[in-house]
Amino acid sequence: MAALFLQISDPQFLSSFRDRIFDVYQQSQPREAQYPRPVAVIDIDENSLLNLGQWPWPRSYLAKLVENATKNGAAVIGFDMLFAESDRLSPSEMSQNIEELPPAVKQQLSVLPSFDNIFAKAIQKSRVILGISVSPESAGANNLGLSRIPSFALLGQDPRPFLKNYPALIGNIDVLDESAAGRGMISLDQDFDGIVRRIPLANRIGSKIIPSLALDMLRVATGRNVIIQTNENGITGFKVAGTLVPTDTKGRIWVKYAKYDPSLYVSALDVINGTIDENVLAGKLVLVGTSATGLKDLRASPLTSNLPGVEMHLQLLENIWTQTYLFRPEFIAIFEWAGTLLTGLSLIILVPLAGARTTLGLLIFISVTAIASSAYFFVYNSVLIDVSYTLFISILVYITMVYSNYRGTEQERTRIRTAFAHYLSPELVKRLSASPDSLVLGGEEREMTFMFCDVREFTVISEGYKHDPQGLTHLINRFLTPMTGKILDHKGTIDKYMGDSIMAFWNAPLENPQHPKDAADAALEMIVRLAALNAELREEAKQENRKFKALHVGIGLNTGVCIVGNLGSEQRFDYSVLGDPVNLASRLEGQTKEYGFSIILGESTARAIPDYAMIELDLIAVKGKEEAVKIFGLLGNEEHKKRPEFIEAKQAIETFLTLYFSQDWDAALEKLAFIESLNPRLKKFVLLYRNRIHNFRVIPPPVDWDGIYRATKK
Repeated sequence: MAALFLQISDPQFLSSFRDRIFDVYQQSQPREAQYPRPVAVIDIDENSLLNLGQWPWPRSYLAKLVENATKNGAAVIGFDMLFAESDRLSPSEMSQNIEELPPAVKQQLSVLPSFDNIFAKAIQKSRVILGISVSPESAGANNLGLSRIPSFALLGQDPRPFLKNYPALIGNIDVLDESAAGRGMISLDQDFDGIVRRIPLANRIGSKIIPSLALDMLRVATGRNVIIQTNENGITGFKVAGTLVPTDTKGRIWVKYAKYDPSLYVSALDVINGTIDENVLAGKLVLVGTSATGLKDLRASPLTSNLPGVEMHLQLLENIWTQTYLFRPEFIAIFEWAGTLLTGLSLIILVPLAGARTTLGLLIFISVTAIASSAYFFVYNSVLIDVSYTLFISILVYITMVYSNYRGTEQERTRIRTAFAHYLSPELVKRLSASPDSLVLGGEEREMTFMFCDVREFTVISEGYKHDPQGLTHLINRFLTPMTGKILDHKGTIDKYMGDSIMAFWNAPLENPQHPKDAADAALEMIVRLAALNAELREEAKQENRKFKALHVGIGLNTGVCIVGNLGSEQRFDYSVLGDPVNLASRLEGQTKEYGFSIILGESTARAIPDYAMIELDLIAVKGKEEAVKIFGLLGNEEHKKRPEFIEAKQAIETFLTLYFSQDWDAALEKLAFIESLNPRLKKFVLLYRNRIHNFRVIPPPVDWDGIYRATKK
């Protein structure tokens, strides 16, 4: 019912879409022009402007154009232009506009014939229809010639309430208007997208009905008055020489366009010079317009953009003359509404009864029948019927009905998934819900990146909450929630929480080729988010007048091949990882408090992200392992790596490590002092190595010392 109401109300976007569908019809089968063509155009083209000068021309040129066109047998001539001001190029006008002109010359010019009078005489000797324009505003309009527009004969009710009303008219100067055989409206209604699809055969100014240029040209050409036929619903059409031209209720005609034919256009230069073939204009309805780009009279049709505006009048004249226009009677909309209602109700009833598969066949049959019928009526009867909206709503109803059959199952699955997502990784829950068969013991080898994150000095922090365990729980939740969010945002999987610690991994259960980078990005953003959390906690402690203890974390990252899968027992198992790289990541996290870096990477992770801001820290064998690895402190991303202060610190530490491994203790200590002066945050790193060097001076390393530091703490 909502869809039906929308169709009946017909908002702008819906009517615009329907017009585009009708454009496709016309593009697929444009009107076939009937030869000989009844209309020709005298074109003020680029060549005419090049030879006769810029527009506007002296109206003596136009007088010559009318005389020669009449001599060549033009049945009627219609100007798709306005002559609202007198010709400034007339001798008398020029004499007033040229300064310091001798009085004798002024006198001679003033007695010469006016170009407007010359043009008017040529018009009077021919059958010329001058263009007029309706104006949406009274300001700037002159209403010239309004009283000379002939009245229409009326058949039926008064058509004026159904015609679009304008406040004023822009007409032609009296000397020209009085000489013309008629005057017609050259204004064109463009749709929302700028395309001219419907052209009004008449509009009104107050009680005065204004004919279009094409309609008045036909009136003069046939010598018969035009009759407007109206019923209680609106205008049904215009009778021209006894033939009814059907329109919509507002007096507009749907133009059926033929392809643009440049051969119908005759250069105005050739007409003025009298060099055209005598048969080109003989017996034809002749329009005078312009295709010159500089005059900006360009329009768009359903077939072509950037057409001369006069082409629209040409197409309209041919439509009426050959009776090949398009039809879209008002009652067609009622059939379209009924189609939407019947197909929608049929699907609502049949989908639950007959099932989705059977009803899909019915929907396909309805769609094919509707499209074929619409195409048939357009091709053979030129009737426009829109079935696109009905088909769209039918498909929407079908999808909705099929979906409703599975809605209960999906809701239940969603409730289960939501519940388990609090205990397992959301990606893992999604995978298990899609493939329950994977709930078996076992695993697979895969290269992964692992993270261990732990709060530093958490025991000291806990002491402050020994009388408020709920407060400690709230604090941990406030810490774990944003940290978890950053891990999940970067495609990580939370393996487990261990009090104030987080274990996470990347590249499982879903594959992620850039898992080291995502893990590093997550770690860096966790540090930034922790700073924001500390600022919040500091402000709260200040407001509550209690001591503030900032949270600090250590994060260890390592990459390597492990076993990942469902690990545990037959009674209970968990999706987790197993392997030496996991243990190393845990040990690296423990080393953060020794080296004073918040994030420490294993060598394999560092190799995977060479463009990040990292500093080599040591060659270390962590507690419980004999094999040594290089470890790196991670400080930032690619942008951070370009900072001068980072580059200076990295170079200084690299130089120090070279001195340290070569046992040049004095130079190494001197470099440590320089490193400490660069950044106070490197104080812990400096103190660590300073103590080592002092110890080596007391007890020198063995002769075969390999530079490896064997950690004694986890």
